[in-house]
Amino acid sequence: MIKFPLVINLFFLINFITGMNPTKETYCYKAQSSYVGGVHSRQVGKTTYIYLSGNAYEYEYMIRSFFIDYKRMMYKNQITYTFERGIFGLKIRKDFQFFYNENCLE
Repeated sequence: MIKFPLVINLFFLINFITGMNPTKETYCYKAQSSYVGGVHSRQVGKTTYIYLSGNAYEYEYMIRSFFIDYKRMMYKNQITYTFERGIFGLKIRKDFQFFYNENCLE
């Protein structure tokens, strides 16, 4: 039983380590507002989940969410991803950077 999760994780690890042919993709984005708190508290919080221009990666949750502090995204509206393809053909998000771009304003 324990071997099955190990094999699956090893598959993804090998795919990640063997990434090649980096490509960059740049998108304008909007950050999502999220309501947090209980019934009697109405606080608005910011999440690190974004919506990309042209609904790019609309169904790819992990490409559009980040495990970072929201402050790294504040006052920025453009993202540049670096993607690679692993040996098993899966697309890997290797890096990302946030920028401010006046052309991304609505």
